[in-house]
Amino acid sequence: MDYQYDAFFSYKRDRESDAWHERVKVKLEYWLKQELQKLDVRIFFDTEDITTGARWQQKLSTALKQSRCLICLWSPLYFQSKWCVSEWMTFVERETFLNRERPSTDLVMPASYFDGDTFPQKAKNRQFLDFSEFASTMPKFWDTELAVKFENERLRRFAHDLAEMIRKSPPFDEAFPVVEVGEDEVESEKPIARPANA
Repeated sequence: MDYQYDAFFSYKRDRESDAWHERVKVKLEYWLKQELQKLDVRIFFDTEDITTGARWQQKLSTALKQSRCLICLWSPLYFQSKWCVSEWMTFVERETFLNRERPSTDLVMPASYFDGDTFPQKAKNRQFLDFSEFASTMPKFWDTELAVKFENERLRRFAHDLAEMIRKSPPFDEAFPVVEVGEDEVESEKPIARPANA
């Protein structure tokens, strides 16, 4: 067995933002081809790589193990999803597994889809690129000057750093761990604060 994907794209699914995430993935693949100077760049993306009838949990587990690194698009709701947190923790565990022999192995490439201030401390401890001012649920966003700025100033930089991470990724190891976190390990919904004089 060997790697099948250059990266695994981890994001919180929502029909309002799914198309935006998919477009980001396509743009990253394009710029990664330039950075890595190869045509066969592969990023695992659930809606493209899990087909009807597939045992999706097994497919996710295999794809995580066979991906060189992880792209995370973080938002507050990302950290309330057991599956999203499991994907992230799988690569955190792999880093721990590898750092015994190769110190400073980084395999998580994060960006923020929304916020950043409310992320758990474990996420805040990582440098992430802020995509939030470019996150949009509007399909026409990609025809705007803001989209051009997003691609030129953020996505190309992200792809450059991701390519470097891919180049430095360790050889595949069948012993790479895959983590499934429990419900108690994800952020709970924040209660809505009541006005002081209510």
